[in-house]
Amino acid sequence: MQNSELIPDPQSPALSWRVFRAGEAPARTLLVTAFLIAVVVIAGVYYGPLMGFVAVLVLFLALNTYYLPTTYTFDQRGITTDKLLFHYTRGWNEFRSFVRTSGGVVVSPFKSWTYLDNFRGIHLLLPRDPKPVLDYLSGRLPEKQKESRTSKPLSN
Repeated sequence: MQNSELIPDPQSPALSWRVFRAGEAPARTLLVTAFLIAVVVIAGVYYGPLMGFVAVLVLFLALNTYYLPTTYTFDQRGITTDKLLFHYTRGWNEFRSFVRTSGGVVVSPFKSWTYLDNFRGIHLLLPRDPKPVLDYLSGRLPEKQKESRTSKPLSN
C-alpha cells in the first residue's frame, strides 16, 4: 500500500484518500523521531519526569498529522477527516471557497482570501496525484487565489 493513495468508493459518488507523511520518507522519519526522543529524554532528566511527560504530550499533539495516517472523504454530507484518535465531519454549507497551499489545500468559510482561512477552514493534505481532489473541490466551490502583498500598487 502506498502512503498516499486514493481510495475508490463504489457505493456513492464520494472521493476518499489516505495520507501518511511519516511513511513517505522513512529515513527522515527515523531521524526526526531520534531527535524528538532526545528532546524528551533531556526534558525528563533536567526538568523531571513530569516535564518529560509534558514534552511527550505537546510533541504528540503538534505532530499527530505527521505520525498518524489521516483519511479524508468528500461525500454528499461534507468533508470528513478521520485520524486514528478522532473523527469529524463538516458540511459543505460551511464552506465558500478553497485555496491551494504548498502542503495541500485549505477549504475556507470565506469567499475571498483572508488570513483567517487557516484558522476557520480545514487544511487538507493532498495525495501524490492531487488532480481528482482538486477537480472534486472545483465542482463544489470556487477556487480563490492568495493575494500577494506586492500585487497592489503602493499609494502615496
